[in-house]
Amino acid sequence: MNLSRRDFLKSTAAFAAAGFLNERWLLASSTRAHRIVRVHNPLASFFDVVSFEFQKNAPESYYGNFVQGQTVIQMLDAALCSLTGEDDPIRAMRRLVPYRTGERVFIKINVTTCFKLWSGQWDRINWDLHYNDMDALAEPINATVRALVRMGVPQEMIGICDPTWTEGSPDPERRTPRLTPDRVAKRIKAAFPSVVLYRSSFMPGGDGITWKSNDSHAIVEFRDPVINARKARNTSHRLPDQLVEAEHMINIPIMKSHSMGGVTGALKNNFGTVASCRGFHETFKEDKEKVNALLSDQANPAVDIWLNRHVGGKTRLIVCDGLLGGWDWGEDPPIGWKKFGGRSPNCLLVGTDPVAMDSVIYDQVCESLPEKVKNFSKPNMLVDGARVGLGSYETRQGPKGGYKTIDYAEINQSADDAKLAKLAELARRYQAGRKTSAEIQDLLAECQALL
Repeated sequence: MNLSRRDFLKSTAAFAAAGFLNERWLLASSTRAHRIVRVHNPLASFFDVVSFEFQKNAPESYYGNFVQGQTVIQMLDAALCSLTGEDDPIRAMRRLVPYRTGERVFIKINVTTCFKLWSGQWDRINWDLHYNDMDALAEPINATVRALVRMGVPQEMIGICDPTWTEGSPDPERRTPRLTPDRVAKRIKAAFPSVVLYRSSFMPGGDGITWKSNDSHAIVEFRDPVINARKARNTSHRLPDQLVEAEHMINIPIMKSHSMGGVTGALKNNFGTVASCRGFHETFKEDKEKVNALLSDQANPAVDIWLNRHVGGKTRLIVCDGLLGGWDWGEDPPIGWKKFGGRSPNCLLVGTDPVAMDSVIYDQVCESLPEKVKNFSKPNMLVDGARVGLGSYETRQGPKGGYKTIDYAEINQSADDAKLAKLAELARRYQAGRKTSAEIQDLLAECQALL
């Protein structure tokens, strides 16, 4: 679906009147190119060499240990240049983020499974269980922060967070937070010690997210009356003060499928931008029939959040982490993707159109594991997003097919064939039976030496 400027303005007039949008968002979105750039580098990660027997719960085999940060930086630089037409990544970033001195940048990451690491006390993190469930990687975050710092944004003006909690209760004792676990936080702070890693408002110490703004658009309005009614009972529909006070936002989702919505990417990543996403995945009709809100193509909550002026009106860039990817929302370690020869995707996807971004992600997922997604629902949040003029939705016909409305570009960075062959040799050696911690460390050292 590709709306004209006139049709776009007509379809979004009601939302603007309701305070969902501002004029700046309308202008930017109506003229926004539907360009999505995918950069692939087969040496961006080498998690594939670790066998499943010892990857599930072993901290030493954490998938983040197998990602090459410098390669990710090169991938992002190439993507930014392709997205903007600039030949310099610093100028490219300046075109995307019109930063002025004193402004703040809010980076939304995805750590949706980290709550399972929390054992009930902040000083007791259970690193043994669910250690390798799919969550944000530090390297795409660091590459994005680096791009901001190089164009002149002070580190202390950059905030990073996944602010939501898992329950809608206003009682802090009943909330389960999204915290940035140490395995990610330490790598970010090592590279950029002055950035602000926001944690939950009820977490002792550190920089806490707060939810007190009196801004008229700090509470998200939803078209679904059942979802919208929840804000009368608690503050679960609030946006964090740190986003309300920021001038710019960057969305860093993970390339994943979703059993309810088909895909979780740029749009759905903003479920975590509000205080609680309780009720967004499912709601009830008046007859109490349980329905999936993610299936709605008329009043999708993911679209409503993006239409808020503090979310869509401030989002300058989407950097999708497709290095490892995941199936469903993150319950398992990363697995090989059919589309990429059974290996990790080793991709970054960059753009400004959230609907186009998620359309491409959806296609990547469908092409890689068709037997899993054959029963997926139609991604109706993309249908709704396109219907209101949020972006361009379409699916391509087969892995070699193109797009008509999405300006899709692929950059395939070459890799040393000898290095790839050596990694394959290491894979065969280390997949021969269960390995000790020391053997895994030896693997890491050999891989790092290669790369």
